[in-house]
Amino acid sequence: MQAFCIDDLFNHITLSELQGCPGNPRVVFSSSQAMRDSDSYRTVLWQLDTASETAPRQLTTDVFSASSPALAPDGRNVAFLSARAGEAKQVQLLPLDGGEARQVGGSQRELQALMQWSPDGRRVLLSARTPWSEDADDATDGSNRPWVVTHLPWKLDGSGPQVGHRTVLLAMDVDSGDEQILVCGDFDVVEAAWSPDGKSLAYVRTRDGSQRHRMDLWLADGDGGNARLLTDGLASIAGITWSPDGRTLALGGTVTEGDSLSLLWLVDIADGSLRRPADELQLEGSTIVWHPDGDRVATIAARRGLQEAVVVDISSGVVTRVDDGLQHAAALFAAGDGLVFVAARVERPDELHATTWSPGTERVLTRFNRDWAENRAAPRVDKRSFQVPDGNGGSEEIDAWVLLPAEGEGPFPLLVDFHGGPQSHVLIDFASHVYGYDLLSHGWAIVAANTVGSGSYGARFAERLNGHWGELDLPQHLAVVEALQAERIAGEQLACTGKSYGGYLTAWAIGHDGRFARAGISAPVINMESHSGTSDSGYYVDPYSMDGEVDDAHERYRRLSPLSYADDIRTPTLLLQGDDDQRCPLGQSEELLARLARRSKAPVRMVVYPGGTHLLAGTGKPSHRVDYHRRLSRWLRGDD
Repeated sequence: MQAFCIDDLFNHITLSELQGCPGNPRVVFSSSQAMRDSDSYRTVLWQLDTASETAPRQLTTDVFSASSPALAPDGRNVAFLSARAGEAKQVQLLPLDGGEARQVGGSQRELQALMQWSPDGRRVLLSARTPWSEDADDATDGSNRPWVVTHLPWKLDGSGPQVGHRTVLLAMDVDSGDEQILVCGDFDVVEAAWSPDGKSLAYVRTRDGSQRHRMDLWLADGDGGNARLLTDGLASIAGITWSPDGRTLALGGTVTEGDSLSLLWLVDIADGSLRRPADELQLEGSTIVWHPDGDRVATIAARRGLQEAVVVDISSGVVTRVDDGLQHAAALFAAGDGLVFVAARVERPDELHATTWSPGTERVLTRFNRDWAENRAAPRVDKRSFQVPDGNGGSEEIDAWVLLPAEGEGPFPLLVDFHGGPQSHVLIDFASHVYGYDLLSHGWAIVAANTVGSGSYGARFAERLNGHWGELDLPQHLAVVEALQAERIAGEQLACTGKSYGGYLTAWAIGHDGRFARAGISAPVINMESHSGTSDSGYYVDPYSMDGEVDDAHERYRRLSPLSYADDIRTPTLLLQGDDDQRCPLGQSEELLARLARRSKAPVRMVVYPGGTHLLAGTGKPSHRVDYHRRLSRWLRGDD
């Protein structure tokens, strides 16, 4: 049996964009696979009958891209976006019982997403970009027009400048192709959904004014008329879903700007009141599905370091897990009389799973990745608890993932893998962690801990890190390392790595502790003051994380910046960065490079990937990802 390797990146298939209908066993989903020859991705749509044992059937070819699939209410057709007839995306309609896709209309607008069918199956709901003049002197045409900035955020990672256009909401007739603008204005429509009877339209839009990262929920007639603000009590909103009786909306949302812990909310349509059926339930993603009886919802919840498929009783608040094991679920949807979702384990990448609304019925439906992954020597995987310092003179228990090579006894060389966020949790997905699988195949062990500040353990645990980045969580990571060394699982050879906040913590670690032989820093935060003004979200996220605005807390921002300790770094350091990363801009890596090159004796190397975004490691150009993961693995092993 062969080991995992970097080239398995081309074997791995990502499953996403799952769509289904209650009472109908058919589901539609997309697959994406990196292609070596074209240095791009092959993305196709599939359908699967969850009630049969038949294999999935491919619906589209890889000649044209396909995205935003939406299953018709009767389950007979799927609509999706594709640039099949030219450069611009258009709506395509494909019968699931056989036949060719046909283009619906010929929109002159830049279509962004296909959201939903109307309940009567006659129209589809779309978002589209339309040109917008920011001031009287702003020209709205031409590829070289100046960027006139009047609001924040003015740029977004992976999307580029957010000026010169607005996102509007359209309805398109699937027979005639006629378009109707439902919602437009000096704001962006984020998502929308028709009520079950089609008479009402709920939508999320950005706020007016100079800061538009906050969102509000609006309610209108089905044609977009008579719009009214439904609720303005949340900072972010995602996943709006109508109850079967049309009286309630379920959604994920946060109250405080900068806080990334999305909670489950129910909104009363009559008065806009909000309530949480399960007080501390943290959502992962934006998928929420109502049971046909309207007494329960299903969703993906982040709980104690796992992404679980759960069912929530909206009256009692009781949360029941309906999947099983050490896995991370995603992209859940209703189909037939149950639920379908994507799930992945460290040793078994993405597959489609099915379950009823009750536990103990989970089954695996597909073999997209099993056919190759089963021929790899799987690492040994454990999720354990460790006693660590709590920062107050006492101790507390945290969870950590411990990954060991397929064979052999310790002590092993150990990689400490810091997760991002920090209000995230350990997610060792194959796509973004190919380097880790390669290290395991070379006899390394990996530990990834959910230290204080991590999500999925409640708000208090996450918020304790605010204003204390690095100070509270690094000692916990080191305590886990020492415990593994005492158990002779880990040896003396240590390396550390991380991306985003994980990159921050890697830089912080090597500036405060000399035990790491090698460090790999990806897309980091290095200077809190400069990051707050140059990141696409830093202007509101950093004040939350630093427990104060930069002008009111200069000392804290400088104290918590890894750059302040760069002169103490003695660890050979590799910096990996996309040059189009707007979340943690290139300048952050440049600042550390300049400081280390001029004032440190530690070897330093920076690798910049043209066009790379913050998600470079998992979704960037395949050739860049191969270089990224191979280079990082070799550097950490000292084999550069």
